[in-house]
Amino acid sequence: MAYLRIPTCSPYKLLWPFLKVGGSASDDIHYAYAKYVWEMHGAAILPRVVLHCFAWPLLFAYLCAKHTSRLGKAVKQATGIGLTRQVAEQFWIALRYSISPKKYYVFELFRPNRFGNATHYIARYEFKGGLHNLLESRIENPSRRILNDKGAFFKRCREFGIATVPTFLIIRKDGSAERLLQFDGDLPACDLFVKPLFGKGGRGCERWQWNGDGTYTDGNGSLLAACDLLERIGDGARDRDMMVQEAMRPHEDLRDLSMSVLTSCRMMSVKNETGGFEVTHAVFKSSTRPEAIVDNFHKGGIVSRVDMASGALGPASDSGVGKPCVWYRKHPLTQAQIEGRILPLWHDTVELVRRAHAAFPDRITVGWDVAITDRGPAILEGNVQSGCDMIQRTHDLPAGIGRLAECYAFHVQAALERDVSMAWKVRKGLA
Repeated sequence: MAYLRIPTCSPYKLLWPFLKVGGSASDDIHYAYAKYVWEMHGAAILPRVVLHCFAWPLLFAYLCAKHTSRLGKAVKQATGIGLTRQVAEQFWIALRYSISPKKYYVFELFRPNRFGNATHYIARYEFKGGLHNLLESRIENPSRRILNDKGAFFKRCREFGIATVPTFLIIRKDGSAERLLQFDGDLPACDLFVKPLFGKGGRGCERWQWNGDGTYTDGNGSLLAACDLLERIGDGARDRDMMVQEAMRPHEDLRDLSMSVLTSCRMMSVKNETGGFEVTHAVFKSSTRPEAIVDNFHKGGIVSRVDMASGALGPASDSGVGKPCVWYRKHPLTQAQIEGRILPLWHDTVELVRRAHAAFPDRITVGWDVAITDRGPAILEGNVQSGCDMIQRTHDLPAGIGRLAECYAFHVQAALERDVSMAWKVRKGLA
């Protein structure tokens, strides 16, 4: 379902777009989201919207006080912008553009150049659970299931010659096991990465180093023989399907940024107006926790923007709610240079993502996690419900400006004019 986010989104989000005061791609996206929500829920949500139109100022006051009390003084110290002005700016962009006080700080909208582009910021819920679902509902043969199933994803990548992480084994809750690649013995003789088949966010992941003598060691120093590790994985699979992959190593030029994890990029690709595929944005993720095994934002990660033409990195930051206005030109632990560094094999990486999207031609947008390894770029996974927060945190221009927004607006406008697909009706029990 499309989400009606309250209180972080003011209810006016569902009203302003119908004024059609602009003609930009972001205006078209905001309008499409509002129209989609009204079409889905109809008059049933009208009392709720009216109620929150009156209650929203109090909800805004609470959120503004919460985030300004935590972050406002640090922003004032770094920028000279006083608390009164911060509150006034938060009120205006919340009222007019439905940007919450938290996102005011995450996107650093206290910067004049960013504040001036406030109308072009795309809310997370406009894509995730919103317009992504609109587009999904018009597809007759969706590949969503393949992208969400890491085993099926590996098979599709092999079919189309897309470089990805070698996936050896899937162990299911019923105790059955499927070998996707051949290997001798209980487990492959290499470093292993074990994770849930349908997991996300790095939860439930383990990394095991191959010792060369039939045993494996994890980051806590636990030592297991191959048969014992296989049994451990099987025990974990009683609650959820598990998969065993090779734990790949980062490119040698990136190891001073990787800590103990495989660093990766989140890259956005979009289907254009003529059916081709373009890679529009990228951020580079790195960990700041020596004990971490993934580079996710919420696992102690930092991100920096990547220049799409050159592969050059900008300064890195966390999500913005922990340390506002703090940007790292060097890695905070290793002191390795971040800003200005050119990612190796960048043009090959961009081309790999473009070819990967072509293997899923029904998708309008995909958020790809891509690692640049010691064997070249490799796709880790594709996210069908990818948002833009990392992009809009690290880039000076919001996602509503540029080719991503232009192509996306083209497709959502076309989707609003088409009927719901039979595949969607069956999925939702409507047929």
